[in-house]
Amino acid sequence: MSLLAALDSAALCLSLCPTSAPVEARACLRMGYTALRAVCDTMRIPYVPDPRPDAPIQLTQPEFRAACEMLEQAGFPAERSWEEAWPHFHGWRVNYESTAYALADLLDAPPGPWSGPRRSFPGLVIQPKRPADRRPEAPEG
Repeated sequence: MSLLAALDSAALCLSLCPTSAPVEARACLRMGYTALRAVCDTMRIPYVPDPRPDAPIQLTQPEFRAACEMLEQAGFPAERSWEEAWPHFHGWRVNYESTAYALADLLDAPPGPWSGPRRSFPGLVIQPKRPADRRPEAPEG
């Protein structure tokens, strides 16, 4: 689910970099979870319209920490530690996780990391495969 990935990217950016995150990140989140809710309304999928920021989510702290560590290794300029960022990220994700997971399950979308469980693929998570970094000076990657 590409919208889920875009929403998570915006939520990561806002939670890790509150002062330097692009202003478009908030708009992306608001438009994204509003769009998911509109689709759920059409499909008659129930959701909580105004969830508390501390309401439960399925994504775990260890999964979030691992993502933050990967960003740190890649040189992402975080302003907060993962521990400081977690409640902020959680507060954003609570707005869209349940709707995105419900739609992904209904559509039998490929079960990637952070995309929720699927009844049709119990326990399966397809990890992304990164292509070789081929460059003119290193064509084999």
